[in-house]
Amino acid sequence: MPPSYFPLRWESTGDQWWYASPIDWAAANGLYDLVIELLHLDPNLLIKLTSLRRIRRLKTVWDDEAQFDDVAICCSLVSKRLLHECESKNGTNSLIRAGYGGWLLYTAASAGDMDFVKQLLARDPFLVFGEGEYGVTDIFYAAARSKNAELFTMLLDFAVSSGMKRMNRVKLDFDDVLAYRDVQGSTVLHTASGRGQVEVVKYLVASFEIITSTDNQGNNALHTAAYLGYLSVVEFLLRASPSLASVKNDCGNTFLHVAVAGFRTPGFRRIAR
Repeated sequence: MPPSYFPLRWESTGDQWWYASPIDWAAANGLYDLVIELLHLDPNLLIKLTSLRRIRRLKTVWDDEAQFDDVAICCSLVSKRLLHECESKNGTNSLIRAGYGGWLLYTAASAGDMDFVKQLLARDPFLVFGEGEYGVTDIFYAAARSKNAELFTMLLDFAVSSGMKRMNRVKLDFDDVLAYRDVQGSTVLHTASGRGQVEVVKYLVASFEIITSTDNQGNNALHTAAYLGYLSVVEFLLRASPSLASVKNDCGNTFLHVAVAGFRTPGFRRIAR
């Protein structure tokens, strides 16, 4: 069932109000017919609906709230129907041809929709690297956020094999895995740790020599998990590599320092939750 209202509230810092446009509300509630009507009235609304910057901003008002879990699923269902609506008789798709493939894959991965992701990758395996403003790290982030370890692993397999073939497991060397970083220098292990995806973290640590990798600020995966309060990930990383406990980032902080700093942030995952 789609949520009966759109998640809006005051921001936690600065008391700044963030609003959603009607097409955002319609997509979040799974109201496909309303989305289509709005696009007929103003086709430019598709740019707003698919903007990564807007999507990131909107996610901050419902992120990690269990009562809003249906929002990602509803958005995925809307994007799937929109994809089918844009099919042409000759087999081409105007939505993908117009450069919205990255948004489609990001939306499907956010919802953990394995079938939709497979459908998109069957059309174009290179979509795993993103398209337009959506990069490969954004796709990984969406998959990690869905809490679907199988989906995350499948996308990783597609990425490291250049999308040319599917593999149950892909054995890579250290340099290949570290090649996938975002602008902050975060690896896929940072991404999984920052979303509390302990099963994905276990897979990455067991498969690749990546546990000591750091981002541009010298933070390793333990720093990331500790700052956001993901206890299960912290415990696993410390068991896997006890020496990480004493590693300092570029600011001279260990994981305990960043945990204390992170406790004051709204996104910290407190044990009491």
